Amino acid sequence: MYLDHSVYPDVEALPESLDSDEERADYIERICAAWDFDIFPEPETFDLLIEWKSVFDRYPLPYSPAYHTFRRIFGWEPVAYPAEGRVGHLTYRVKDRLEDRGPDPCEAMV
Repeated sequence: MYLDHSVYPDVEALPESLDSDEERADYIERICAAWDFDIFPEPETFDLLIEWKSVFDRYPLPYSPAYHTFRRIFGWEPVAYPAEGRVGHLTYRVKDRLEDRGPDPCEAMV
């Protein structure tokens, strides 16, 4: 699996694979954030991400132009947000899951 490790400046141990949907969603968010700031994905990234439609659908990034561009390039339907049955992608939720911290007890206060 080709991974662009340049999108992990905050991580000491770079991932060699992304096995869970949460890890894949985090990677998609990092790639989209880079592209949103004019750092274009490598061709291998497109080859990888086209296989992850279910992750794109479950963890939408409604405010990322790159996210919507990927969907259009791949020929996928546009995503309205919020959509029933979708988790919605919030970075802190993904990071909590990856760190096995469980739900944020303060989330209801926001």
